[in-house]
Amino acid sequence: FPGREWATVSEIAERLQAQLHGVVALVSRCEEAGLVKRKPSTTDRRQVEVHLLAAGRKKLEKLALLHQGQVADLADVVALAGKRGQQL
Repeated sequence: FPGREWATVSEIAERLQAQLHGVVALVSRCEEAGLVKRKPSTTDRRQVEVHLLAAGRKKLEKLALLHQGQVADLADVVALAGKRGQQL
């Protein structure tokens, strides 16, 4: 999130277009794995900040590279289908 090193669970859920309860469980698993750390908000006691740890940043970088490759592969398939006049 621009300008900060953390996000709320609600913001993560919105970005992922996922249900809040599912993201709460995901953040819990990531915290248990040492990828993120929850911290109480300093401005709003109802909110919790989710901070990415070094191990989480490394994992995210690996996933981003994998995702870029998958998107490129998908773009190739779409381009090939377009050349053949097919709809996907």
